[in-house]
Amino acid sequence: MNSLPFHKRALPATKAALAAHAQGKFWEYHNVVWENMKALEDADLAKYATQVGLDMARWKKDKESKVVADHAQHQINLSNALGARGTPGFFINGENIRGAQPFDKFKEVIDRQLTAAKTAESAGTAVADLHGKMAAAAVGGKYKQFVLDGRKPPKPQPRKPQAPREPLAKDKVEIPVGDSPRKGSGDKVIIAEFSDFQ
Repeated sequence: MNSLPFHKRALPATKAALAAHAQGKFWEYHNVVWENMKALEDADLAKYATQVGLDMARWKKDKESKVVADHAQHQINLSNALGARGTPGFFINGENIRGAQPFDKFKEVIDRQLTAAKTAESAGTAVADLHGKMAAAAVGGKYKQFVLDGRKPPKPQPRKPQAPREPLAKDKVEIPVGDSPRKGSGDKVIIAEFSDFQ
């Protein structure tokens, strides 16, 4: 989640979503806000927090906390450093895809990244190190500085266990990318998205 400077309610919405993440409900909150992106005043954001069942006292405190403010600023710095100045923006193992693109564009980049991951793994790179090495190669030290070594958002509470999913591969290994809200359980290719409620 990122805040664009020309969108006056982006930063408050980002902080509200990060406060929801601290309670393990980022995606639930995100989805409600996304459905109501024209209504992002403080009262609206609070209404959505109630709607998804957040502890309101904690949500208000977290939303105004230094940890959340620092993480929101870190995301702004990260997007600027990586050249993601509009939304949506995607980084597939560090390779940038700007704007809303057709499926074929994503498939082309993902296929290229899967091939590169297999090559790197065959050359001895541990699966757990693939994402960091490939992303760093794609965008240089900026990715490592801001993404791999960057500040972390508030830790979410543990999620309820989900039904087991079919593994993507026998050698599937979780690739850590920090405590950012994420979907899926990771593989050799990780897609990071910069988005905004607009």
